Amino acid sequence: MGVSTPRHHFSSSSLPRPLLAKRIVTFALYALIPLAFLHYIISLPSPPPQSATTSSPSPPQGPEVAAASEKPFTGVKKRTRAAAAPRCDYSDGAWERSSAPPLYNGTSCGGTIKAGQNCEAHGRPDTGYLRWRWRPRGCALPQFDPAEFLRLVRGRHVAFVGDSLARNQCESLVCLLSSAFPAQLIRGAGGGDGDGDGDELRKFRRWAFPSHDATVSVFWSPFLVNGTEKAKGGAAGLDHNRLYLDQADERWAAELDGIDVVVLSAGHWFLHPAMFYDGGGVVGCHHCPEPNRTETGFFGAFRLAVRGALREVVLRGARAQQQQEEGRRRPKLAVVTTFSPAHFEGEWDSPAACARTEPYAPEERGVEYMDGEMLRAEAEEAAAAAADARARGAGVTVEALEVTRMAALRADGHPGAYMHPFPFAGGARDRVPNDCVHWCLPGPIDTWNEILLQVVKRWADADAETSSP
Repeated sequence: MGVSTPRHHFSSSSLPRPLLAKRIVTFALYALIPLAFLHYIISLPSPPPQSATTSSPSPPQGPEVAAASEKPFTGVKKRTRAAAAPRCDYSDGAWERSSAPPLYNGTSCGGTIKAGQNCEAHGRPDTGYLRWRWRPRGCALPQFDPAEFLRLVRGRHVAFVGDSLARNQCESLVCLLSSAFPAQLIRGAGGGDGDGDGDELRKFRRWAFPSHDATVSVFWSPFLVNGTEKAKGGAAGLDHNRLYLDQADERWAAELDGIDVVVLSAGHWFLHPAMFYDGGGVVGCHHCPEPNRTETGFFGAFRLAVRGALREVVLRGARAQQQQEEGRRRPKLAVVTTFSPAHFEGEWDSPAACARTEPYAPEERGVEYMDGEMLRAEAEEAAAAAADARARGAGVTVEALEVTRMAALRADGHPGAYMHPFPFAGGARDRVPNDCVHWCLPGPIDTWNEILLQVVKRWADADAETSSP
């Protein structure tokens, strides 16, 4: 049997008057406490609205360029480093018609432009490809300003390193600059096996801009690292490329101490048959030219080549920083111009191989798998090199200049059949050689240098801020 607890029932009428008054006061205090807390919450000031710099970033945009088993690639610029000037994802945008004429033409800069890319001089009849400007989605891209670029690189050396597309971009920059300031070609000799275009003297050239004590150079290095090129034009000799992925190409690396801005650009030469070496042994091959070798493809070799080239820039930059006095250190900028797709449609010698006269709209064409993998390798290696340079205190800023998406839309900007003068002067032809890889000058590749100007400006501004007392 359980023990029952007596229950007590109280009523106000059963309490003495003093005790009743005390109980009422107690209940009133309990009632006031939540009211006071509610008043405190209501009276708090409202939080300030989030600014654009503190809000959560919007999801990255752009076409997926990775394999289905990997996360979509969204670019590297937002992940490299905080910069002094506002950053912009220049790779996300569209081409829009423009009434502004180019700063130069095939006559005013004809002595600099490689003949096969001087589309005007070779009789290309349409000029609509000259009247398009790239409009980034989230910011403005100013027109190229020769005076500003030369002011930023006053007393400095800008070098383009890579294949014939690196030279294409270099000649574009020289033409843009010389539209306002005189340029002097001060070196026109080179070495090596050539780039297949029969113009050996164009492989290593240097221009001076005396008005600003600035220098622009181009170094032929189609693999960015040491390599032996296959014989050109079907000549007797090596029928494939040999790449030594652990060795620097000293033709340009030996001059890094005197280079302030280095622009690396390569890719198309990796599509040829090749053997890849590292540490003295074979580590892979593409379209394997030797028997009993396992095909590895070229993506991995391309990544290692970009990594090796950037490693040389960072390590030699760090060594130079250590050797110089504190007040005399000169920072360096390394830029990787990402892969520029070709636009062959059908057979390479068809008159319509790249005969478009207008750009694609962004929804018409995305970045194809191979082009995206090249972009991925370059962007990721640039980000890794940037982190390594910061960790070493190398005084080297590393950026990826992502042009792959915008270039993929410009099938109208190649020389095509006009790689040769007046190819249809004798009438229509069933077969004609086409260049659907390089870019007409002037042409879309001038935009690469508009973006390069903004990269250089951000770098120079950051350096000036760091150097100021």
